[in-house]
Parts: sequence; C-alpha cells; structure tokens
Amino acid sequence: MKRHISLIPCRCFAIRFSATLLPGLMLILMATGCGSSKPTMEGTVTLDGVPIEKGTILLMPAGGKGQPAGGGIEAGRYNFPATPGTLQVIIKANRKDGTMPDPMSPGSGTMIDRYVNYVPERYNEKTELTVTIKPGLNTHDFKLEAGAPPAAGR
Repeated sequence: MKRHISLIPCRCFAIRFSATLLPGLMLILMATGCGSSKPTMEGTVTLDGVPIEKGTILLMPAGGKGQPAGGGIEAGRYNFPATPGTLQVIIKANRKDGTMPDPMSPGSGTMIDRYVNYVPERYNEKTELTVTIKPGLNTHDFKLEAGAPPAAGR
C-alpha cells in the first residue's frame, strides 16, 4: 500500500491560507493598478462644438521613428493604448456626400454611396496637432474648428 506524503499537514490549512491571503493580495494589486503604467490616451473630439459621431484618430511618431497608435471615435469619445513620446495627431471622419458610379461594375449604371472626409486637412493630411504621451493615462480633448486655424498649444 502506497502512502501519500503531503508537504502541507492538513488540507484545511491550504484553504484557510488562501482564503486569508487572497483578498489581501487582491487589494494590494487593485491599489497599485497591478504596476501597469502603459500609456493610454482618451478624450473627446468636436468639430465646431459638435461631437464627431464616428471617425478615427491616429498618432504618428514625429520624425517617423517609433510605433504609431490609434483608435476609433464614437459619439465624440475615444480611448486606446498609445506609445510614449511626441506624436502627430491625425483625425478623420467621413460622411455621405451623394452617390457615384460603382467602380467594381463599370458601365453597369450601378450607383453606390460616396463618402468624404469632412475634417479639415490641417487636422489630418497637413496636421498641425501634436501630443506628448507619458506612461499612464493621458487625456486630450480636441476642439477642432472648420473655418479658423487652431489656437496655439493644441
């Protein structure tokens, strides 16, 4: 007959030990955020005071070196993991602008919806926006204007 040798004298000790230690360990992890300091970027995007309903925001490393980051804009809000450093901000949003012939069916007369980016190019192709991302949570609200150039410091 084989005998089982246990390093823990009683199974009830293991239960008591884990029941006592686990809640304390969880509190410590929650209080410290599990040691996470990965950069996250969140905020709002408006154009002439109106939240951008659906769009994209892209962070490109200044000078082209580094990892880009980005995410979607929903109901004027965004939130995504970012990379640290000084980054150029590109914001785009499309809306329906009529119809056009379907390029996949030339000559068929089939029309499809045409969408255009309605965010001024100074916020995308010729962006004037930059942000500096640091470890942890970074909040940036972008108040875009269709007519006037952006205010200094944006």
